[in-house]
Amino acid sequence: MPRKDIYHDLVRQALIADGWTITHDPLFIKWKGAEYFPDLGAEKVIAAEKGTEKTAIEIKSFAGVSFQTDFYEAIGKYDSYFLALSDLEPERKVILAVPLDVYNKDFKKGYVQAMMQFKKMSIVVYNIDNQTITEWINY
Repeated sequence: MPRKDIYHDLVRQALIADGWTITHDPLFIKWKGAEYFPDLGAEKVIAAEKGTEKTAIEIKSFAGVSFQTDFYEAIGKYDSYFLALSDLEPERKVILAVPLDVYNKDFKKGYVQAMMQFKKMSIVVYNIDNQTITEWINY
């Protein structure tokens, strides 16, 4: 099982404060001979008539030596989880959790925006300082 991101517990608590129920920590996916471990599985009741929204959340700190290397790794994990879950649990949405400072600095760059839009990715932006979810973005 992979090591937890440095902001794992912070994002977990911020999601709970935002009304999410953590159902898996981590979420285990076994698909076509591969094993994947998105950091969290969560669900939220959105309305009585709509039921629940289920997610698989990959938490990234982007604290490595290179933003680009961390971004490519995040994209690879996102794609793997998306493909497996579209087969196993198509109702579960894959979301990338990104720190606010990284979002403001790096996720505004043209190539990042283009990649996010091309893949129709979803991200949740979290604030490290006040330990909250600041924004949900669907491209």
